Amino acid sequence: MSYTVTHNKNTNCILVSIEGELNLPLFVEMAKEVAHYFKEYGCRHVLNDLRHARLVESITDIYTMPKHASKIGITSSVKRALVVSGSFEEFHFLETVFVNQGNMVKMFNNINDAQQWLQSEAPHSY
Repeated sequence: MSYTVTHNKNTNCILVSIEGELNLPLFVEMAKEVAHYFKEYGCRHVLNDLRHARLVESITDIYTMPKHASKIGITSSVKRALVVSGSFEEFHFLETVFVNQGNMVKMFNNINDAQQWLQSEAPHSY
């Protein structure tokens, strides 16, 4: 399991790419790095490339991810796109948990669509 976090200056967006299993310890470690980028660049958009990731099967871990993110500084005001490969099935619960806890999160199969949504004016355009 590995991840990278970068900042796209053109879109003022944090780009996160995850490979392997997305579990709670990795999520917390990654979220800390993303929060650091927020402070450094002042951006409030995150594009998560999950096309090569597998989601942990622990419902409890998934359910607590929004709380961990908020404690670290990634609050509900941050707009997040999840780019997945194939079907949305594997990540649908993760998206639902974040949305139900008041977060702006939406899944996509295409990076360009995700970037357009992140840059759109309507923050809650699900």
